[in-house]
Amino acid sequence: MIDFKHSVIYQIWPRSFKDSNHDGIGDIQGIISKLDYLKELGINCIWLSPIYASPNDDYGYDISDYYRIALEYGTMEDFDELVLELKKRNISLLMDLVANHTSTKHTWFLDALNNPSSIYRDYYYFKEGKNGNPPNNWLSFFGGSSWTKESDNSYYLTSFAPTQADLNWKNENVRNEIYKVMEFYLKKGVDGFRMDVINCIDKKEGLPDKNPEKKGYQFPDDYILNGPLVHEYLKEMNEKVLSKYDALGLAEGCLVTLDDAMNYTNPANKEIHMTFHFDISMLGYGKLGKYDFRKLYRHTTKEFKEITRKWQTAMMEKGGYVGNFLSNHDNKRHIERFGNIQLYYLESAKALALYNFTLYGTPFIYQGEEIGMTNLKLDYKDWKDFEAINSVQAMHDMLHVPLPIAKKIGAFVTRDNARTPVQWSNEDYAGFSTVIPWIRLNPNYIYINVQDNLRDPQSIYHFYKKLIELRKQHEALCTGKFIELNKEHKHILCFKRINEDEELLILINLTKQAADITFDKPFHGIELLHNGLDKELQKVMKLAPFEAHIYQIIKKEEPIKVPLHTSKYRV
Repeated sequence: MIDFKHSVIYQIWPRSFKDSNHDGIGDIQGIISKLDYLKELGINCIWLSPIYASPNDDYGYDISDYYRIALEYGTMEDFDELVLELKKRNISLLMDLVANHTSTKHTWFLDALNNPSSIYRDYYYFKEGKNGNPPNNWLSFFGGSSWTKESDNSYYLTSFAPTQADLNWKNENVRNEIYKVMEFYLKKGVDGFRMDVINCIDKKEGLPDKNPEKKGYQFPDDYILNGPLVHEYLKEMNEKVLSKYDALGLAEGCLVTLDDAMNYTNPANKEIHMTFHFDISMLGYGKLGKYDFRKLYRHTTKEFKEITRKWQTAMMEKGGYVGNFLSNHDNKRHIERFGNIQLYYLESAKALALYNFTLYGTPFIYQGEEIGMTNLKLDYKDWKDFEAINSVQAMHDMLHVPLPIAKKIGAFVTRDNARTPVQWSNEDYAGFSTVIPWIRLNPNYIYINVQDNLRDPQSIYHFYKKLIELRKQHEALCTGKFIELNKEHKHILCFKRINEDEELLILINLTKQAADITFDKPFHGIELLHNGLDKELQKVMKLAPFEAHIYQIIKKEEPIKVPLHTSKYRV
């Protein structure tokens, strides 16, 4: 199995990674052409977002055939070559497993739709409407009803887009079909799966209304999230597939709670090995989620620290395990959410990277993050993201938000912000392609690109590379305990990572204000990495905005060893 506690995992969203055949769309051969770059960065595992055949209503998360590669990405032979080239470089591969739903273009669903007696009817949720309305009042994740009409009074469940029909996991045949898909790719050499919204696969029996006393659609939350059967299904999946192939199971636990995450990932339960949580990425969300125009991402450093403390402490003490991320294909790039690109671009990019790499759990990098790529605020006419387009219309229709305001909110939160092509160079089309890409390029590729980052030893790329080296050199960063200090500090996050052999101290100013931090007792230590100037570790530390440090604590009588990757230290 992947040694996931000692891994650094890099997410590739293939459509925007690298185009090799000059059609403006990233593809498998484009990925292969950049494997040496990833190897040099130091990552040892890739999470590959969906490359299966798909109509692309939700860009690969609506699968029409699990056993075919999407034409725009290449062929199965290309995929086999990718697996081979990864193994040559000792890089593991996680596929994206989308098993909560299929595309309505999948042959199972088409047969179910066209044949009332089809066995595939029970692969999905078909239900009669009520009084001319959908079967219940569930709100879709993407806005509007969770139900799509089949005929005059028949509907099917679509918890996300209307072209993503939910699979009925209570049907054993459905589960076995998914396990067959997993085995198909594991036999090809895949090392595991990132499982899309896997905690949504148990819907409440009978599919009843949620909060029927309230008017309008209601988000079904515990009626579709983390149901008791999810654990049974994951245990079965582990027994029948994951354990047999020694494969990694990584869950995208949609709105997962702390208790659920620990239960899913506790080794004693034999379910999965790692999950994401979304509490950091959802900071500042209102009751309407990221489209809540009344709050719109406002949060405090105190809230950021509280979430960090809650998850880190619980996972350490109770045996759960998380993948740590700040950006991915579903969220705005974090440098603008939690950093400050106007005044402290380099400092905040590096400070947030140091945060993500020094937590307990496996760090994930989203493509382009390692060079400091920023969000691109697209005009409405340039949007590709169905979630944003549909949610804007839902805000207008259901909440009577004027369309211009709804579009402004949508432009701020659309997933398209983070899906622009990777900026490889300052050449035409950012070195991503030789033609106009499928989605607009961020014009700042002229000065934010891989080529320039590689040339500059002080770049964000080289900082990420040093962080990866640090994790390889210091076991405490991979498996050591997390102990927070100065919990009530308003600006600075301060914590230790400790094991039997070493003690590391991490200091991060999370704000654009200079701040001091005072320790109860003086520390002595070697500075391993910083994002500004060398600074001696003292009882009172003065940190500039977004200044960050990691120190190796030593006793005065211990011999001092200079870390391999730094030429200067302080005691």
